[in-house]
Amino acid sequence: MIPESLRTRGVFFAYMFGPPRFVPREEASRVHGKVCDALGLDDLAFKYGITGAPEPAARGFSITMERTEGKGGYKVEVDNQSPASPIRLLMSYTWPPSLEEVKERLDLTADAVLQGIEGGWTRVMAEVRLRAQVNVRGNDAVKYLTERFVSPRPEWLDGLGQPLAFASARFEVDGLPSPSNSLENPRRELTVEVLREDRRCVYLELMTQWVQGHPGTPGATLDLEKIRAIDQEPSAYMEEAYDWLTERVQGLGV
Repeated sequence: MIPESLRTRGVFFAYMFGPPRFVPREEASRVHGKVCDALGLDDLAFKYGITGAPEPAARGFSITMERTEGKGGYKVEVDNQSPASPIRLLMSYTWPPSLEEVKERLDLTADAVLQGIEGGWTRVMAEVRLRAQVNVRGNDAVKYLTERFVSPRPEWLDGLGQPLAFASARFEVDGLPSPSNSLENPRRELTVEVLREDRRCVYLELMTQWVQGHPGTPGATLDLEKIRAIDQEPSAYMEEAYDWLTERVQGLGV
């Protein structure tokens, strides 16, 4: 890969927080106003809906705020399916102009949403998804993935048939919470594959997730002494994920 060609296609950040509850339209409209004020925008579209069961005690809600920017845009979703589910805040920025712009928007939006919904909130999960592309030396992503990145046996590869048009690899790391460092050792999923619309490039998708605890085996309870604090601003989580991804790209720059 050629590290200096790394280009971010999309950034997605989510908090899960509680205690869960239903948010009515009036309160949702107030959240929209706070987000618009925080971002200095007057053209952030607003949509509200009720989801889940029709009974008031079991219904959920959804709030969507979005704005088109160039060939991409910014979108904010706040929802839960029922009062038994945590509230989700999802912010997505496609084709962002810069890393600094993304970090600032995420922090301002999260603060506005958490202040706009009445109550005291506990964040139980944070997740960053990064989508990016990077050029490969030789301008042939299929060849790069099959000869340098994964390197299966040539006779096995030939047995697939020719010409090979696509290749993909996926890696997962099941991180364990660190009570001493809330950013350390998250769960990660990394996908590396040929960019279908431009086979000179590799497409990268990284999911990085921080949860309060890891039960270990099914049915086990969390160790209260090993609970991770979800206490960072979105920009801190995003920067950690982005730095990790760029390090991986630099390590494969051959």
